[in-house]
Amino acid sequence: MADSQYPYPPDRFDDEADAVTFHGAHRAELPFWRENLLYIIIIGAAAVMLVVLLFVIGGVGGDGDERAEDPTVAAESEQSESAAAEESSAAEEPAAEPDLSVPVQVVNAGGINGLAGTWQSTLEEQGWEDVSIATAQNAQQEPVVFYRDEANADTAQALADQVGAGDAVQSDEYEAPITFVAVAEPGDGDQEEGDGEG
Repeated sequence: MADSQYPYPPDRFDDEADAVTFHGAHRAELPFWRENLLYIIIIGAAAVMLVVLLFVIGGVGGDGDERAEDPTVAAESEQSESAAAEESSAAEEPAAEPDLSVPVQVVNAGGINGLAGTWQSTLEEQGWEDVSIATAQNAQQEPVVFYRDEANADTAQALADQVGAGDAVQSDEYEAPITFVAVAEPGDGDQEEGDGEG
């Protein structure tokens, strides 16, 4: 556009300049959030991760420990209660006295000459009143006490404890009410000196 104080007459360039409303290239400024979008995303993701980590750490270190402690305390109290109950039941129910008059048969299953007779003498010295002897057809490795009737279970177990034969076993294999299958001399191995073991 020609200036009124411009000393030269207008030419074709002035006419083109008057026809154009805007001069130069102008762009609107971007808003703040668009200019810093990348930084906003990174900060937001970091904040979310921090919150998640706080929840995870709080869950493991807080409520998780409390839940883990309660069952432990309950288990300990249950164990102490069961132990107390067992002690009281043991005190209230003493072990039944063995009936030493029940017939006992000693079977030599160790392949040792005179084994059954040695045990017969030993048991009679310990108070067993009716002890007979026999010899097994096959040798065995472990001593065992058999009983036929449930009524003799306690007496058979008392004998098994006395000779170190483990748990008495109910069986109809032998005719005698209680049968002791011996495999070693009294005082050898687990027998006699193994009272209460096994």
